Amino acid sequence: MLKIREYLTSIRVIISPLSAFFIGTLFTCCAYGLLSSDLALQLSQKEVPTFYSGLILSVYYVGYIFATFSSYKIINKVGHIRAFSAFISILSALVLGHAVYFSPLYWGGLRFLEGFCLASGFICLESWLNTRSTNQSRGMIMSLYMITSYLGAAFGQLLLNIPDSEGFIIFILVSALYSVALVPISLTALPSPDVSKHEPMSLKQLYKISPVGVICCAISGVLVGGIYILGAIYAKQCGLDTKNISLFMFFCIIGGMSAQLPIGRLSDKFDRRIVMLAMSFILFFLAPAIHFFITDGIVELAVSAFLLGCCSFVLYPISVSHINDLIRDEERTEASGMLIMIQSLGMIIGPIIISFLMQEFGAISFLISFSAITGFFVVFAYLRMHVKPNYINSSKTDPVPLAPSHIYPEITQQDELSFYGKLKEILSKKKKNY
Repeated sequence: MLKIREYLTSIRVIISPLSAFFIGTLFTCCAYGLLSSDLALQLSQKEVPTFYSGLILSVYYVGYIFATFSSYKIINKVGHIRAFSAFISILSALVLGHAVYFSPLYWGGLRFLEGFCLASGFICLESWLNTRSTNQSRGMIMSLYMITSYLGAAFGQLLLNIPDSEGFIIFILVSALYSVALVPISLTALPSPDVSKHEPMSLKQLYKISPVGVICCAISGVLVGGIYILGAIYAKQCGLDTKNISLFMFFCIIGGMSAQLPIGRLSDKFDRRIVMLAMSFILFFLAPAIHFFITDGIVELAVSAFLLGCCSFVLYPISVSHINDLIRDEERTEASGMLIMIQSLGMIIGPIIISFLMQEFGAISFLISFSAITGFFVVFAYLRMHVKPNYINSSKTDPVPLAPSHIYPEITQQDELSFYGKLKEILSKKKKNY
């Protein structure tokens, strides 16, 4: 019981100053998850071929890639809060464009611009968060960030059940959710990272720092992009109705959310590369079997989707944490952009290839592809770990203060490292008094 209290108290101490940050993320991802699935279903209802649907939806991640080459300049010029507010405001307006007119080319253009704005917003959030973290707490903080993201996206899937006979109510709701997401971030007392100091980062440099982290980030893009873009189409091809499709997507995301904190804490204690390899190894065997259970009933559907999400969604935060362990604060903004670009490439290429395979060979190709890509990563990671058996979390991190100094004193890395020892000592004294 004492250990549970210590654990919960440690989490509360970390998340309390970041509450506005996590609330904004929650609303942003709720809108993102709802829009992605709704567009996939609308394209299917309009009888757009699966391959072309994959192309239209994947253009979203082309916008992601363009954002990684340019948005960091805006962030470094005006700061994280102002940049985030500007990008999400534009995104809120773009969503309404889908309700005005339908054409594959037009929707593809909107998806490109939406991807640019959302990726820019995520670069703000993730570079901000990694600057706040230390190597000893980064896994937990990134896990809490991902939990918030997936919780929002999961609730977004449930909103698919809102009656929308005209096909535009969902777009209005998504726009409203993006607008609400701006409020907590804009009003937060948490100061932005110092943008006066920043250093360039190239893809070659990033790969040299951590080949396993970079490849895992790309693999996570294929898996996450496959679920978000093609998950609803896969479930429909398996014969599920709208209610069960929304449940499939919901439990996928809930599974990914539920695994974040325990796997994140595990990665703080062990070599993160081993954790990445282990989760990929499990998914390699698990993915093909899932296909034969999702149509057997609600329980089988829920368990299968939950396990698929558990293994697929944890790879990105672990790879990001692993790479940020090895770089400096001045490199984090551009490194965050590079990592989002790498994941976006996976989200573009993966769904296009998988959608083609689904069209040619049937729905089972969706999960066979998951098994093949994770099998490749298991071999790659195993070979790389023989080249470099150990790594040291060597980056020097000086977290930004939680809030202006008259509200909270600045928390240094040494303070954070000694927190758990002090907490244990206080709780032990209270236990003796009882």
